[in-house]
Amino acid sequence: MIDALEELRREHANAARLLRTLEWQVAEFREGRQPDYDVIRAALDYFLSFPGLYHHPKEDLLFAKLRERDPTIVEKIGDLRAAHEALDARARQFAAGVRAVLVEAEVPREAFLRWSSAFIDRQWEHMQMEEGTFFPAAELVLTAADWSEINAQITEANDPLFGEKRGEQFARLHQTILEWQTQDERAAAAPQAPLAGRGGGHS
Repeated sequence: MIDALEELRREHANAARLLRTLEWQVAEFREGRQPDYDVIRAALDYFLSFPGLYHHPKEDLLFAKLRERDPTIVEKIGDLRAAHEALDARARQFAAGVRAVLVEAEVPREAFLRWSSAFIDRQWEHMQMEEGTFFPAAELVLTAADWSEINAQITEANDPLFGEKRGEQFARLHQTILEWQTQDERAAAAPQAPLAGRGGGHS
């Protein structure tokens, strides 16, 4: 039987990897370089498909059961469905901006950066809320019987980006994620240059 909370946290970890990839691509755009628009578009296609079909329904099950057990905690979490709809709207806006750039429409640089930040920043904030408030509340309040009921309603689904059977449209995106992660790991492992100012060094 699938563990709903374990699955949700694993999917959040995957979403975090995807958000980092989007941030890297947007940074290229911000610095005046050419980002990989195919990678950006594939990432947004993923955010507009997989969460709504498989991730959010699991959260809805937890949320409904949590509301039965403790409506007060649910008030602190807020309207989960509305939050998910808002994220979808921002992803669609960002995707529309990418399409406009690809057809060489006049898209102000500031607008593109605003659309990307509106989606990426809100997605991070939403996941942090769920990890910091929603999931801990579910762990605290829901009973073993509640979890058994929730887990029994979940069916295993293949993740087209992070699963074993990867969709062709996501192959390049997956490779890009791995490449950027490797660069990040190398940067983290590299000796840090001394800081300037007090104590000397170069910044």
